[in-house]
Amino acid sequence: MSEIRNVILDWSGTLVDDFGPVLEATNEIFRHYGRPVFSAEDFREKFYLPFPEFYKEYLPESALPELDHHYHTAFKLLQTGIAPLPHSLDFLEYLRERGMPTFLLSTIHHEHFEAQGGRLGVKHFFKQAYTQALDKRKVILHLLAEHDLDASETIFIGDMVHDVETARHAGVMSCAVLTGYDSLQKLKGANPDLLFRNLREVRDFLDRHRGAAAPPPIPTVGALIFNPQGDVLMIQTHKWSHKWGIPGGKIKPNERSEDALRREIMEETGLKLSDIRFELVQDCIEPPEFYRKAHFLLLNYTAMAASTDVALNDEAENYRWLSPDEAAKLDLNGPTRLLLDYVRSHPRR
Repeated sequence: MSEIRNVILDWSGTLVDDFGPVLEATNEIFRHYGRPVFSAEDFREKFYLPFPEFYKEYLPESALPELDHHYHTAFKLLQTGIAPLPHSLDFLEYLRERGMPTFLLSTIHHEHFEAQGGRLGVKHFFKQAYTQALDKRKVILHLLAEHDLDASETIFIGDMVHDVETARHAGVMSCAVLTGYDSLQKLKGANPDLLFRNLREVRDFLDRHRGAAAPPPIPTVGALIFNPQGDVLMIQTHKWSHKWGIPGGKIKPNERSEDALRREIMEETGLKLSDIRFELVQDCIEPPEFYRKAHFLLLNYTAMAASTDVALNDEAENYRWLSPDEAAKLDLNGPTRLLLDYVRSHPRR
């Protein structure tokens, strides 16, 4: 992989949180034409870019200039409260400090970008802003040519399937973030080169790969935790496509693996471990259920917990204490199923 030197950024859902105003302005159009409006959930599922194709599907009898007029009239009154997404201002400052040429490529109307960008004080971060890009696939080729950018050294960061398709069309690295319009399921279906929760994770990736040809495997620890009744703890997390698995996480530099395990389990569940036993190691290369592409070395343990009172942090959605046989019936991620099958065939004494 070439070192990333140039960055192209989307605006809506990537740098700013404008989902509410965009939804309301879109619904104003549908109200005007006497059509049912979208709930937030329906809008995330059904809205897509390029938006002329979206309106051609849902309002085929209406002319695009007329739709555009209704939308921008409503949006002008709604955009005053639009705020930066978490980490976006820090990310822009980070790119500036590293001297990385940064460009904006967005469908946002130029007038609205001037208003929002001026109010938020971010316009100066962009070498050039390409706005009103009805089809970004066409505009990105012009952007690369106009600035003589090497596609292999360029990344396009966005929050929608169209952004991934645009990057692929131009031969640049595609990076999707889960802060905007499209769901994890939709973005994974587009198969981006990179998929992160937010721009902070993108920054960490750029730091790790500065000047590097390929990332090293990520060492992690995890445990199948038993309670005194012989049940095991299963947690459900968005990081593994909402599948069930075991708690765990990364080993920090100069940290012993068992120390990392105790720390991660305490952070994620609030449980103190005893009787920790190493079971197996898994060489896990780009597991399909994980929310982004990665290469893990998974050090898998079993352990005991005296308490069944679990306090989940924000990395997990749900938990259950189940017998090993009941746990095997859950929709498990691949590495957890392998560990559980191994432990069931090699029971603890």
